[in-house]
Amino acid sequence: MTVQGSDCTPSQLRPAFQVRTGILHNETSGKTWLGRQYGSLVARFQKNRAAAIPPRWVIPPKKLEETQRSTTRPLDLLPRLLSHHELQITSLGAGALAHGIRTGAFSCLQVTEAFCHQAAVAQQLTNCLTEIFFAEAMDRARQLDDLLIANKGKPIGPLHGVPISVKDHINIKGHHTTSGYIAYAEKSTVKDEDAPLVGALREAGAVLYCKTNNPQCMMVLETVNNIYGRTLNPWNTKLGAGGSSGGEGALLAQNGSPLGIGTDIGGSIRIPAAFNGLYGFKPSAKRVSTGGWEVTLTGQESIVAVAGPMGHNVEDLDLFQQVVTDAKPWLKEPLLKMPWQSQIEAMKGQKLTVGVMLWDEVVMPHPYITRVIKEVAKKLDEAGHEVIPFKPYDHLRAWEEILLPLYLTDGGLDIKQTLFAGNEPIFPAAKRLLDNPIVQRRMVQEVWEFNRARDKYRTEYLRKWAGTAKETDSGKPIDVLICPVAGLNGMPHDVMPWWGYAAQWNLLDYPSGVLPAGTVLGTDEYPKGYEPANDLDRENMKLYDNKMYRDMPVAIQVVGPTHEDEKVLGAMSIIDHVMKG
Repeated sequence: MTVQGSDCTPSQLRPAFQVRTGILHNETSGKTWLGRQYGSLVARFQKNRAAAIPPRWVIPPKKLEETQRSTTRPLDLLPRLLSHHELQITSLGAGALAHGIRTGAFSCLQVTEAFCHQAAVAQQLTNCLTEIFFAEAMDRARQLDDLLIANKGKPIGPLHGVPISVKDHINIKGHHTTSGYIAYAEKSTVKDEDAPLVGALREAGAVLYCKTNNPQCMMVLETVNNIYGRTLNPWNTKLGAGGSSGGEGALLAQNGSPLGIGTDIGGSIRIPAAFNGLYGFKPSAKRVSTGGWEVTLTGQESIVAVAGPMGHNVEDLDLFQQVVTDAKPWLKEPLLKMPWQSQIEAMKGQKLTVGVMLWDEVVMPHPYITRVIKEVAKKLDEAGHEVIPFKPYDHLRAWEEILLPLYLTDGGLDIKQTLFAGNEPIFPAAKRLLDNPIVQRRMVQEVWEFNRARDKYRTEYLRKWAGTAKETDSGKPIDVLICPVAGLNGMPHDVMPWWGYAAQWNLLDYPSGVLPAGTVLGTDEYPKGYEPANDLDRENMKLYDNKMYRDMPVAIQVVGPTHEDEKVLGAMSIIDHVMKG
């Protein structure tokens, strides 16, 4: 990867390093090394993070090492490290917590302290946090308890006393934003205001207590950077937690948060949600505030990044959307003036018409994914919903000829210059992305041509969706489509797999959500004699090891047309209830 203006590459500026959990490791000598130029910076950020965990919550190093050696599944360790009462509180979602606080079942302080403790444990087990401000959170919780008494039990908002975690590259007043880049960390000062989205949640009564890890350059499916290290998957530490909202995914999977903010331009909410057995939602563009971010590629508008929720149930995703839309963000940013009109209650009892896409004709998903989608389709059919096959439309062409070129019309220059400014090595997954020959610097006229191709493809796909009316009993198009979230549900470290299953809907600007629907079984295997369709399919097939994936969660993706966000969440609620019987 050559950086313009330099005779060497960032990867040549250092020996071969690999990030473990929180450290840099020289693969040549086998010695841990923090780097002469930015080692002190990394040490300072990590030291501050460690110091923010109260001593009573620090797991003794020997005990931590022993517990981590005993299992690759940190989820199994949580009952040993937290009290029964704390585990009871942290098992609840945002809506249930808000109700419990309103009714006096527990105080804001009890809830905040339980989640802070669980987040501290999650951090020590999987390295999922960046900024930690538990003391500040507990002060705020005490204030909220006092306000509840003063207001005779009336909350200041629907999230009164509910802890909310936030992805690192979103600004929070009084705290740093590094976004996974050394260069950002070097220049970082504490922020003097919240991102508008954070401010809206705070005004609704949310308690902010931590920021979560994201990867170098964002555009990858694993969370690892040179400041905070690698976030591990709490279901299996040999696998990644997903990206780019992987810190959120790992924290939520360990019940260290009831509800978190992720961002998504190619699957960065949905893939970590899927890999960690969670619920997640990518809204249509311009419906949720995206101000107050610090990240490369800002200003690229051909494929619009969005913010959205990750949580433990569909209703909490809907609650998030309601709260942040009720704040009328269109009065502060050029967003769509579309008040949220939840459909979850209105759609109860409704019979859906559901399209089913088992694969995108590019990469055949691992066998546990196709099995689970078939099981979901069967249960929906048995419950009286209409289910029809859905054939993909030119997904590989869309990726190669439209989407990937539009992601990086600068040829990755912004990312490369940021890495060079921090004199930091690039990670393998990011390097593979930027080394793709499709990634090139484009002339303005070329960008216009790609944008025209994007709009033409969107029109063609919309017509294909509308054309499903010819196949349904009702004579109406499908309500939603169910399909894979990715070609796999977790992956070994430093791998960059096919991500077209998620990115396709960013290209089309279709709202899409993820819900857990099963687990990997020991019997899940490729059909005997299966021949991969292409090199990408072959790569994905080689990543499958049943012993590695067994008992991992399996998710499905639910997709709807642009701006039908409420309907997608309503359909997700119906599908979720069918799956749970």
